Amino acid sequence: MHAIHLLIFLVLSLALHSTAAPLPGSTFGQAGKNVSFDYVIIGGGNAGLVVAARLAQASQSVAVIEAGGFYEKDVGNISTVPAYAVYGAGASPDDVLPGFDWGFITAPQAVSSARNYFTYQRPTVDSLNKWASVVGDNTYKYDSFLPYFKKSVNYTPPDNAARPSNASVPLATTAFTSGSGPLHVSFAVWANAFSSFANLAWQKLGAPVAEDFVSGKLSGVQYSMNSINPNGQIRDSSYSSFLQSVVDTASIQVYNNTLAKRILFDKNVAIGVLVNSGGVDYALSAKKEVILSAGAFQSPQLLMVSGVGPADTLGKFNIAMVSELKGVGQNMEDHLLFGASYEVKTLTHSAISNATYFALAANEYNEHGMGMLSNPGGEILTWEKLSSTRRAALSASTRNVLSSFPADWPEFEFLVLDAYSGDNENYIKDAPHTPFMYASPAAGIMVPQSRGNVTIASSDAAVHPVISPNWLTHPADQELAVVAFKRMREMMDTDVMKAVWVEEVIPGRSVASDADILNAIRQNGIPMFHASTTCKMGNSSDASAVVDHRGRVFGTKRLRVVDASAMPFLPPGHPQALIYALAEKLSDDILQS
Repeated sequence: MHAIHLLIFLVLSLALHSTAAPLPGSTFGQAGKNVSFDYVIIGGGNAGLVVAARLAQASQSVAVIEAGGFYEKDVGNISTVPAYAVYGAGASPDDVLPGFDWGFITAPQAVSSARNYFTYQRPTVDSLNKWASVVGDNTYKYDSFLPYFKKSVNYTPPDNAARPSNASVPLATTAFTSGSGPLHVSFAVWANAFSSFANLAWQKLGAPVAEDFVSGKLSGVQYSMNSINPNGQIRDSSYSSFLQSVVDTASIQVYNNTLAKRILFDKNVAIGVLVNSGGVDYALSAKKEVILSAGAFQSPQLLMVSGVGPADTLGKFNIAMVSELKGVGQNMEDHLLFGASYEVKTLTHSAISNATYFALAANEYNEHGMGMLSNPGGEILTWEKLSSTRRAALSASTRNVLSSFPADWPEFEFLVLDAYSGDNENYIKDAPHTPFMYASPAAGIMVPQSRGNVTIASSDAAVHPVISPNWLTHPADQELAVVAFKRMREMMDTDVMKAVWVEEVIPGRSVASDADILNAIRQNGIPMFHASTTCKMGNSSDASAVVDHRGRVFGTKRLRVVDASAMPFLPPGHPQALIYALAEKLSDDILQS
């Protein structure tokens, strides 16, 4: 049996880890039957299920339309075991998990595409204060927004007694309210050896040791928190946390494996959603509001096929116009990730490609919820602003770009992935099946200037949208990417790291000039799966804005967008926590309305 086939067999033969009880039959809507609810929510992801749960808790009747199924059933342990986060996460079009991924493929780009991980951290104080200023609503300021971050989370401090002594983590208890929400946030008990070396190396380069990344500061180096349930060390999601918290509430009905075809309007008033289950069309009517939470690609798609968007796009597909909004599908932001892969001398996640080691790791995980499989990797994060010397070496135009950001907004994020990432095409298939260990330091640009877009290829929502991220099209992004890559290599060239690596395998040290480095980044870069702002929030005077500060779609009534697409801009960092908090905030607003 080929090594990769053996590994997949072992992965799928793990005991199924889950704390989520099966949903009772009363939770599911009856396909093919026209029904009315107070609220109809399109999308059962991070934001959609938060809104659904909060509305159901307030005794509102809620329908959740979800095109997919339930990840634990569709892909088993691959969706729940932290170390399996790389499955289906590569850029290659064939690296998908059927029934779990949409399998979106971008229009031809200078770099490639994929999806997300577990990291939980919050934006900076000034980035949220900027949000408040941009949308004209002071409730988005950090201090006012913070309670919504706390509301979602059930935080478990690190078990430093069980972690290695050189991987202890500050408790960060003041950043949370004890036992507040359903979403589990914690630290893995297992700590990767390579991460401890990287931690020291960044400190050697002057990075301060951060207290945490959930208190309004993104500066320095520290271990990251993850959305992992410490009871068994498994993924916690909006399904296993928020939806499970209301399964006994009769007012919520989930329509899974059901496609939202278009939003139904009476003039400009949203009155429901036309859906399809198993080839049968029917309508779910909304007595109060339709809430769109389909994500940065499909929220704008559904607006456009429903008559809300740029006039030329709607006209091209003979879609009757409800509201002309040229910003629908525009202004897309994402963070680009790129780096190198090294052969190293320490134990890394590369070991699980060895069947013998994997069997031992699987037993430790099954029996105790510990070991390498309990850690998703990428646990050491470093946030950095350019030094004055490095900033002075940039072009004047790039310096001007950086001057537009708040003082506490980092330019770069550095991660250490303790496995082989190579060209980021297919992490499992492309991993070297050798006795050697690999690690992949990486960098991300937190101040991207390139803007992508999403448009439709048909008036049919079943046809995938056309996604053009346009990464690295802005000169500032190109210049900063090269600087970040060189800085990453500086970290690898510290005495601490030189002692533990053998060779830079990808792209290799022969790639040294700025032009060659940029070309390597174009070839091997991958998004951090933070696509956002395609239905961006703003004032009515902003011609590119799609929703107001309460998520309400301009030119319509009773229609909101609540997901990452509604952000006015992409703040620094990983947006998982921000999306949960935004959904909490807008849920309150919906109920107060």
